[in-house]
Amino acid sequence: MNRILAGIIFFLFISTGYISFLVHERQQELQKLTHYTDSWSAAQLVSQYYRFESWLGLYTIDDTIKIDDVRLRFDIMLSQSDLLEEGDLGRYIESNKTHYELALQLEKILKYLDGHLEKMNRAELQAYLKKMHTLDAPLGRLSSGALNKDVNSINNANLKIQTLYYIYSATSVLLIILSAILGVMIFFQNRNILKAHLQVKSLAEELQKSKEKLQMQNAKLEYDVYHDSLTDMNNRQLFWENLTTEIALAKKNNSSVTVMLFDLDRFKEVNDTYGHDAGDMLLRQISRRLQAMSLTSDTLYRLGGDEFAFLSSGLTESNAVSRAQKICDSINQPYTIYNTIINITTSVGIVISETERRSDYLYKFADLALYEAKNEGPGKIKVFRRRMLEKLQESRTLEHDMAMALVKKEFVVYYQPIVDSFSQEIYSYEALIRWVHPHKGLLSPDSFVPVAEKTGMINEMGKSVLEMACREAASWAVPAKISVNVSPVQLSSKAFVGIVLSILKETGLPADRLELEVTESSLFTESATPMNTLNKLRAMGVKISIDDFGTGYSSLSRLSRLAFDKIKIDKSFVHSISTQEDALNIIRLITGMAKSLNMKAVAEGVETQEQLNNLQALGCDFAQGYLFGKPQPCIDGEIRNG
Repeated sequence: MNRILAGIIFFLFISTGYISFLVHERQQELQKLTHYTDSWSAAQLVSQYYRFESWLGLYTIDDTIKIDDVRLRFDIMLSQSDLLEEGDLGRYIESNKTHYELALQLEKILKYLDGHLEKMNRAELQAYLKKMHTLDAPLGRLSSGALNKDVNSINNANLKIQTLYYIYSATSVLLIILSAILGVMIFFQNRNILKAHLQVKSLAEELQKSKEKLQMQNAKLEYDVYHDSLTDMNNRQLFWENLTTEIALAKKNNSSVTVMLFDLDRFKEVNDTYGHDAGDMLLRQISRRLQAMSLTSDTLYRLGGDEFAFLSSGLTESNAVSRAQKICDSINQPYTIYNTIINITTSVGIVISETERRSDYLYKFADLALYEAKNEGPGKIKVFRRRMLEKLQESRTLEHDMAMALVKKEFVVYYQPIVDSFSQEIYSYEALIRWVHPHKGLLSPDSFVPVAEKTGMINEMGKSVLEMACREAASWAVPAKISVNVSPVQLSSKAFVGIVLSILKETGLPADRLELEVTESSLFTESATPMNTLNKLRAMGVKISIDDFGTGYSSLSRLSRLAFDKIKIDKSFVHSISTQEDALNIIRLITGMAKSLNMKAVAEGVETQEQLNNLQALGCDFAQGYLFGKPQPCIDGEIRNG
């Protein structure tokens, strides 16, 4: 009996393995059905070839069709022609002499057109079309042949799948029969059943141990769900759940809810200067200080990054500010990391509400207060006021008006001259954007550019200004240069180089007459895109100036990586040049540095003759300001007419 039982079990094992093999084979055949792409690839190739012929034919008879459009279709055709040498289609063509020769002919035609398309006139192209038409029928046969091959392959795969299905069904039925026989035989194996009972008992004991282990793991998992992995503080998930609970209790007890948001000032600089490991160590030290304070363990949270939160109820505004200051004083104490003293400050936003019961709104209000605090400078504490929400709503209205202004073309360009400091001859003009608001009148860029950068509308706005400025400069008889400010958002776009090149080509302005002004903050980013963009533009001949120089904090290191053409000295130094020795020394340092790096220095905000005299004495090359002219919507006729 035991031998029979062992034999049946062995056969079941073999059958199960064979069924697994059959399932594997069926999956392999099913996968083959998705691999036959010859016909699709060939159809795509032939379709693109016919489309290119059509475009080429239209070009030869229609003067409105541009060669760039034909080149675009031709480039698409070239990308599709790679299919002749790759993948299944490439192997299929190589295996057929006729198709292989056709591929060589097509490659020869495309190679010839690639080198001569722009050089051939319409008559030559029309004549060459006849040669291209000779490939239409062979390409059709290639597509048809690939389709027949794929259909045959799919039919064969379907036949194999059907055979595997029959074998699988028969084996499954046999497996069921053997299982039934096995069940009957087990019924008579009482001693084996008893042994199985003992095994089950042993297994139950193991399960009990596993259950206890699982409970411990669940407890740890529950802890991890509500605690930050880096600092072991309560996390964002617990913050939102406790905020909902606090709101419910406050409503029941008719008391207030207090939400505080803490944000570390210039924490990014710690990461950038000392590394992310140092930043993590700083966060852990901050969390230990917070947890050591005499506050209940469930009121402080780390929401993520360098943002922390505090929840409470029943606090007055003065008590809340005092509590926030106490937390800030603890955080703001110096830290020692890698034998380096690190000082950091904290900005706080507070909301205290007895009426608002929506958790997302309370968080939003605290975040608005935090935004106001950070705008005022590091280490500030701000309590939410209704005007903050009104300010946000005004910002949203401004965003809407700006979007409409782009559609209605309400943005215009004003031009301010930049002159030679010594001869006072006009060297270039700076293009300055203005907004002709239908209700507020003429608005300066300070009132809308920050919002445009935040929303991304600066890309379209900057493109419009660049196009208007280049078009205006191209109309001048005197070839003065044109300077255009570029936002950090624009420099972060990999498409910006193409936009500049397209505008120069469309307006006909030489690249060396365009000067792009970038701020130091444009270059302070972990991304290499801004620097790469400026290098590409400079290689094209476009001049690059660094604007508001001296107001940043990493200027020298950036100057060594990109050879700027000009340095624009910030007007804050120029205004103080006659009254403050420090400003005079700074300008002397900048002009000297510019000369040593073969760059030109431009002083902004020159308003008096005394300022100009001082700049001349310091060797400043160019000057710009009200002394020479205010921004105007049009250029002097002498520049236009020569």
